[in-house]
Formats: sequence, structure tokens, C-alpha cells
Amino acid sequence: MASIPFIKGDKVDNNTDFRDSLPVNYYAVLRDIYGEKGYMLNYYGLTDFATGQGVSRGSMWVERAGLEGQYRVSGTSLIKIEDDQSVTVLGVISGTEQASMTYSLNNLAIVADKNLYYYNPTDGFRQITDSDVGSPIDIVWADFRFVLTDGEYLFQSSLLDETIYEPLDFSGSDFQPDKILGVGLNDDNELISFGALTTEYFQNIGQDNFSYTRIQLKAVKAGIAGTYCKSEFKDKWFALTRRENTQFQFSIIQSGSSESITSREIEKVLSSYTGDELSKTVVEVFTKDSITWMIAHLPNETLAYNHTLAKAVGINLAWSILKSDDYGDKTYRGKDMTYDPRFSKWCIGDKLGSKIGFLDDSVCTHYSEIVEGLIYTSILPMETLSINEVKLKTIPGISPSNDATVFISRTDDMRIYSKEHTEQYGTSFDYNKNFTMRNLGYVRSDTAFKIRTASRSRMAFCRLDVEAS
Repeated sequence: MASIPFIKGDKVDNNTDFRDSLPVNYYAVLRDIYGEKGYMLNYYGLTDFATGQGVSRGSMWVERAGLEGQYRVSGTSLIKIEDDQSVTVLGVISGTEQASMTYSLNNLAIVADKNLYYYNPTDGFRQITDSDVGSPIDIVWADFRFVLTDGEYLFQSSLLDETIYEPLDFSGSDFQPDKILGVGLNDDNELISFGALTTEYFQNIGQDNFSYTRIQLKAVKAGIAGTYCKSEFKDKWFALTRRENTQFQFSIIQSGSSESITSREIEKVLSSYTGDELSKTVVEVFTKDSITWMIAHLPNETLAYNHTLAKAVGINLAWSILKSDDYGDKTYRGKDMTYDPRFSKWCIGDKLGSKIGFLDDSVCTHYSEIVEGLIYTSILPMETLSINEVKLKTIPGISPSNDATVFISRTDDMRIYSKEHTEQYGTSFDYNKNFTMRNLGYVRSDTAFKIRTASRSRMAFCRLDVEAS
């Protein structure tokens, strides 16, 4: 009997190129079990939490006393989620694109549609119309000032009044002059300027006019694809990047260096988009269940990168695709994750409507709707053999819903799959379901399998045992 582990799949493309088949709505978990190095587990479900005012455009949790709470740009509204999960509309935010959010000692600041807005409970919601603000695209709070960029310059608010911006308090990019696409701050309180081809670091020396000066030794010859193609995590920045004369790739940027986390398969995905399309990508990073995730919302698909897994076994097993479709290719609808300590939940906005949900590890449905999961196996040589039976090895201890269904199909050319064989995964209180399928046909040379699942309960699969003669 031959065994095929599930943590890696293979396929062949139109150019007769062997490729990785990325799992859909599943991810690999490393743990020695049943003689294998790991198993595949359904990604988290989405469950209703609150109702917003439209499509999600950004979010953050504010720690500052007096401002504390979960804020979101939802449709054309700035909203706050209250302690009872109700929603309060605070103001009108123009545009439809993603928004940048940060906060100071006094104000929550939002940059959206090249406008700057402030909110605090005392002064309320207002737009900052100082002519020296110009047309900002990104903002960060650093050293008791707001620092913004308009795509060409960095500029800062007055130290005495956050609503005032001095016309001489600005700087450009000099390391390798290029367009500035975003700003950030690291744990050493150094200002970061993300360009199209470079990333520069600045330290505050308290000089007149613009307070910061460049740290030449920390500059990185890698920039970002767009303003929202970056996300900070523990002094690292996960980003969709590009170097001069190279294609786009996902990287981890730190002061003085950048590390690619792009597998060959992901390069193929990125190459299907133009630079303008990729500039709209939104990258976010979060940690749940001791796993650090980077989620990249591309124009037509959503990629999930398991950084914890990648550090252990490399990048090739770390990537998955997320979607919100029971049979098709609708992209993942969740976006803009924010941890709300009041409820101990990762809350998430919606790309399609006004829903605000949370990541739910008890289900794999998206707002009670079943979504499809796909797992592909690696290629198994079985020349001139007939498959007598296959046994799907599942992880015991799971009590699935009664509608949990598994579909298994087979391919001999790694492209076209056979008619699916269907089995029920199990029923409630059936904690040790392993099922067998018989007489799956003759194999000319090589074969591989596709596992498709539809369920309300999360499922876990270890391997496929194949008996042939």
C-alpha cells in the first residue's frame, strides 16, 4: 500500500511545467501523526459580529485612554464598535479606496481619498483643511507629531498643534530618488519611508524644519508596490515589494535588509497581474493560535502565508489560497482584521457588503454559507496498476455536521480530473471516521488525487492510502 501525504500537491501547467497545487481554504499543520510530518486543516470560518455601513476600507484598535475602541472606515463612514457590539457613526470619509489610520495622544487620524481627518470625543469629527497638508496618501504618529506623505515628500505636523502643518517641515527621498508610497515606524522609533524601489530609515535629531535625518546604512534597495502593500509585525514589515529591474515579490523588510518569502508558485500568480493592478493589493499580518499569518488581498484572489510554518520547513508549504465560494473562484470576502481585547476576537470587515465578522475556529463557513475546500496530492508513480481502494486518513476527535461531504477525484495527467467519488465525512458524535473508496480505475503511468470538501465543521486530513495491483 502506498501513502500520499497531503501537505504538498503537484500539477502541470499549459507550458508543460511542473507546479505546486496550492490548497484552497486549507493550511498545513506541522505535527508528527500517523507517520506523517503534518496534516491539512480548514482555515477559520467567518461569523457575524456587527453591521457596518458598507465595504471595509480599513480598521484599527486604539489603545489611548479616552479614545479606546475599535474603529473602522466602513463605506463612506468612520464608525466605532461599542461595548455592546452596536455601531456608532462618527463622520463621513470620502472615496472608495483603502484608508490609512493612526492615532496620537489626542486624535484618531485617517487619510483617505487624499484627505486628512481627525476624530476625538471632545472636538468630534473634522477634516483638516490646512493648505500645507496637500494631498496625503499615508500617515504615521512619530515623536509627538503626525508624519504624512503625499507621494513626493514627507512632512510633519507642528509639535505644538497637530492641526497645523508647517510648509518648510518636509523632506524627499535621496538614497535612490523615487516615488514615496508609504510611511511607517519601527520599534527603535525610526521613521520609515517606503518608496517604489527603496526603503529608507530616518532618526529624529530635533533639527529645525523637518525633524528627521536619514540613516544611510539602514536603507534597503527594495520598495513596495502600493501604499497598502505593507504591514508591520514585531519590527518587521511584510510587503509586496519590487527591486529595480526585477519582478514583484513578497518580502520581509527589516532595517538594512529584505528577505524574499515568494515561492515559485507565487511568482507565477504575481506575474498574471500588471503593476497598476498589484498597487491596489492590501497586505495585513496577524497572529492567531500561535501562527503568524500574512494575508495578501490581490485584485482577484487572496493569498495566505503561514510565517510560522515557513520558518520551520521553508516557504513552499506555507502558501494557501482563500476564497468565499462553494464552487468557483470568488475571492475571500474578509479584510481588515483588528483584534478586539474586549471580546477576545479577531474582527474582520467585508469586501462585498456591510458585514463585520470575526475569525471563528469552530466552523469553516462564511456567515453560515458553506465554502469549498481543496487539497491536492503529490504525484504517485503507479505504472500499469489498477487502484483497488483508497483510504482517506482523517484526524479523529472531530464531530462534523451532518452535511459534511468529501469529493475525491483522480488525474493521470495532473491537469484533468475524473468524475468525483462522493462520501459523507461523518455525522455528529462520529469521532473516528475513516472511509474507503474502491475501484478507482487503471493507471497508465502516474496518478494524483484532489480532495474537495463542503462542510460547516472544520475538517483535518492526514494522508491518502492507496492499494493497487
